[in-house]
Amino acid sequence: MATMDAPPTAAAAAPPLRLRGGKGGFGSMLRAQGGRMASQKTTNFEACRDLSGRRLKTVNDAKKIADYKEAEPERKRKLKEELKAKIEKGLKEPEVKKIRYDDPEFEETHEQVLDDVKDTVKKALQKKSVPLLKAKKTSAPATATVTKKRVWGDDSDSDEDEDNEESEEERN
Repeated sequence: MATMDAPPTAAAAAPPLRLRGGKGGFGSMLRAQGGRMASQKTTNFEACRDLSGRRLKTVNDAKKIADYKEAEPERKRKLKEELKAKIEKGLKEPEVKKIRYDDPEFEETHEQVLDDVKDTVKKALQKKSVPLLKAKKTSAPATATVTKKRVWGDDSDSDEDEDNEESEEERN
């Protein structure tokens, strides 16, 4: 009975653990892809090193910078020329384009319409001035009173007259 009183060991107390297996790991994935990965050829070798141990990217960048510095005076000269040409173009007098409208029929009708308008205005002014001259000769002396037209219910004129009278009285 002493064996039963003893505590159980770890192996006896723990249930058996099973690892689930599968159809394979990384190796089976590589086999499934076959030669697809090998068929993609790389064109970017900048991460590689040359024989002296430098990375190709730094060598290529140094060449590009040297070419850029070498071409810089030419770029500056072109920029100055373009600016000079732009300034000269701006200082030139703009060319006035003459547009000639040559339509004799239109010109004739235009002149005829202008003459008709002038004649009509002259006649209208003559007709209007003749009755005025007759009216001045036959009319009474020029002391006619001017009457203003009023709107019904508008007493603004009488109010203004009263205001004017009051202001004159206040001044005296």
